Amino acid sequence: MMTMDALPISLLILGLLIIILDMMVSAFITPIGIAFSVLGLLLLFKVNFYLSFVISLISAVLSYMAFARMIKRETRDIGREKYTFELKGKTGKVVKVSEDHYLVEVEGDRWIAYSDEELKVGDTIVVEDVDGVKLKVRKAPRSRSPQ
Repeated sequence: MMTMDALPISLLILGLLIIILDMMVSAFITPIGIAFSVLGLLLLFKVNFYLSFVISLISAVLSYMAFARMIKRETRDIGREKYTFELKGKTGKVVKVSEDHYLVEVEGDRWIAYSDEELKVGDTIVVEDVDGVKLKVRKAPRSRSPQ
């Protein structure tokens, strides 16, 4: 059986290990690690268990809110929000041809694409559909120059 002196140290170590693990795998479990660490520290300084538990839960909620706000800010696209379904109808160019797919550039971003038509590097394409992270494209019709 664990003594009461070993419990706070164990909780503190467990909390720190969870935080380190989250840095390696990005599982968003840092608030749990913070809660364990706070609980361990408070118990180490002989704060009442129930009060320590409530404070650790509050620290977990506050850290969750802070991390969620930070992650939302860092994952927002610079300038404006972009969604892949907005690519339908957009034009781009073929930049690379592979055996089973194409690499196309649309609005400055490169995408893996497939087509029912044979395409070559430099061809102008139109996005017909978005299939996950791949684009279904077709060759853009040539515009007639005025005579």
